[in-house]
Amino acid sequence: MSPAVDLTGRWVGHYRQHEHERPISAELLQQGQRFSGTMCDGQPQSEFTLFEMAQQAGLPPGADELIEAKLREDLPDARKGPIRYAAHLPANSILDGHWKGRVVYFRKTYQGSSFSGYKLGDKLVGVQRKGHAVHYEGELSPDGRLIEGRWWIDADAASGTYRADGTFVLRREGRD
Repeated sequence: MSPAVDLTGRWVGHYRQHEHERPISAELLQQGQRFSGTMCDGQPQSEFTLFEMAQQAGLPPGADELIEAKLREDLPDARKGPIRYAAHLPANSILDGHWKGRVVYFRKTYQGSSFSGYKLGDKLVGVQRKGHAVHYEGELSPDGRLIEGRWWIDADAASGTYRADGTFVLRREGRD
């Protein structure tokens, strides 16, 4: 790979979380070893059953039933109807990163409020926060057209959220 590789341009791909692929696209502007840009999430909303959420989070068997019982006890109005796990993210985010050799790192900061928690009918119970950040680190292909790697969200004890992670792929679009 030549040191003249420039990350500037449009990149498209996906991130994978809990066996689900979510489309993403990014516009990057490189300045030396640093770059900035924007990213758009193609499917920023997701919902799962409590069983799917517990299984994907690696919780022990029966955890979904304990969560449901606790929510129904704490929220008497939620005694009927299904309870689902929901995540709602803003579609747009800002990127700030750097690269050295073939290792590319960037931090993605969502613009607006995100939510993760439980949906009971039209009621949401969970954590809402602004400036939610996700870390990405990957390897740039020798031809400079592909970045593959891992993403992660740090645990936050104050809000009771756990570390989350997965994989991602970005391909340069429109440049030969």
